[in-house]
Amino acid sequence: MRRFALLCSLLFAALLLPTGTASASMNWSVDLGPGYITTSPVVDENRVYVRTSGFWTGSERPEVKAFSHDGSLVWTYRSETTTQHDMAPLLLKSGGTGACGSWPDLLLVGWANGDFLALHPSNGTQVWNLSTPVEGWGITGAPLLEDDHVVVPTRKGMMRLCLADGEVDFSVNLSLGWRNGITFADGSYWTGSETGHLWQVDADGNTVNSHNLSGKLRHAPLQLGHRLLLHVQHTTSSTIQTYNLTSGVIDDIHASGGAPALPLLMGETVVFGDNDGLTTVRCDAVCSVIDRLATKVNGEMASTSPLEFYAPVNAPDEGWMVVQLNATGWMVQAGTYSTPHDGYGTSSPAMVDGWLFLGNDAGVLMAYASLSPPVESTPTNQQNGWSLLGMMGLALALGGSSRLARGGQFSAAWRLFSLTVLAVALLMLPEVAQTWSATLAEDTAPVSTEWNESWPAAWQGTQIVVFELPEGTLAVGGLVGHANVWTLTQEAAQKHNLPLATEETGLGLYLLSINETEGSGWEYFLNGERGALAVDDASIDSTVVVRWSLA
Repeated sequence: MRRFALLCSLLFAALLLPTGTASASMNWSVDLGPGYITTSPVVDENRVYVRTSGFWTGSERPEVKAFSHDGSLVWTYRSETTTQHDMAPLLLKSGGTGACGSWPDLLLVGWANGDFLALHPSNGTQVWNLSTPVEGWGITGAPLLEDDHVVVPTRKGMMRLCLADGEVDFSVNLSLGWRNGITFADGSYWTGSETGHLWQVDADGNTVNSHNLSGKLRHAPLQLGHRLLLHVQHTTSSTIQTYNLTSGVIDDIHASGGAPALPLLMGETVVFGDNDGLTTVRCDAVCSVIDRLATKVNGEMASTSPLEFYAPVNAPDEGWMVVQLNATGWMVQAGTYSTPHDGYGTSSPAMVDGWLFLGNDAGVLMAYASLSPPVESTPTNQQNGWSLLGMMGLALALGGSSRLARGGQFSAAWRLFSLTVLAVALLMLPEVAQTWSATLAEDTAPVSTEWNESWPAAWQGTQIVVFELPEGTLAVGGLVGHANVWTLTQEAAQKHNLPLATEETGLGLYLLSINETEGSGWEYFLNGERGALAVDDASIDSTVVVRWSLA
């Protein structure tokens, strides 16, 4: 019986031991400054290209940079006039000849100030440049490469340009868009908008139709057979829908979380991401959900093989999910690719010739000379099922062993229990240890303060908002009970009748103007540190100073 009790103790002690996170050895990294990396780097056989975006002040501006594969900076292109946020994916196009002329190798860049540039990838100089309409923002969506043309999603519609010289083939006005990429399907171009429409434009640039959606469409529609698959965004949730190209009927497939990611087509499986997690969908006679995995994915995803993809986890101290599918769309294995710079992220990795390049919202570009790093295991739905089965087996073994022991059959009780413990430990240990490690993890970063001695003593220990307006600085203190920057800012503004104007973006809520002052945008600081999240996602402590400044 002593051996029986000892083995029980050892089993539970082993199950509570935390495990470390495995990661591949990083070859190099570079900090690109205060901006985000919100779109995937792109690579060719010589260089990796990356763009920065997001909040910037003073002389800081968004840039596109090119690095050699060993980390040496090759060139920088800096936009002095762009606004927030530059989120259009970079595109590489090899040189060629078409009906509208010949072009060299091109790196195509869309900017939030409406400029669309073709750069020489070798040195970053301009081949041609075109201005597109701006209303708050310019280009934020993914262009579509098409033979000798590129179709650009503008703020108000789309343009088709010749790759040789940027000459406009057609331009059409639709409605305001944000991150609204373009798809060509069934002889037409398709794009979404902030006004809740799916637009159809024919090959000559004529508007054919608009289809009313239940919310905003902020990605290029994905074609699967005779359907377009759509992830439609609402205020705090989303809906996965299909549009039937034959019948014109829109069907709801699944209600999911807020802030949808850009969906990914993996053969016959479509992967969707949002605040609730990852969802796989497949279509036969009807489309249906196959599997779900809890996490938080709000940006891009990228496949590394026909059945494996990477998804950035948009949460503190997180890296990228690495998920393997089976042939029927189930997520059969999932793990975390961890880096020394883990944190919020919305960009997918880029891969070429054995190199893996990753960028995150902290503005850090990382390079690994391996596509198959060790990852920390994360239980999928199927793995959770095995863990539950193991726990049931352990409970039954305990009961059976106890009955045998009470009957004096100590050797039989020992054999039954020890064999069961071995099987259950092999089955459950990784998942239990990982859960325990996550429970023990804490953020103990110190919080700085920005107290002003001229403020009333009654404000100490409360929540304070400072508005740095052109007509003067206004401080509002003594506020309590707010969990995020947005609700705190709203109460502070209401106390002094300051109107606020906002815009819902792919990164969350963005503050456009305070007291009807817009400028080039507003950014906030928490206790002197620049905010890294959308105002409605940025949590705050019970004692904090939130400072709003014009960018």
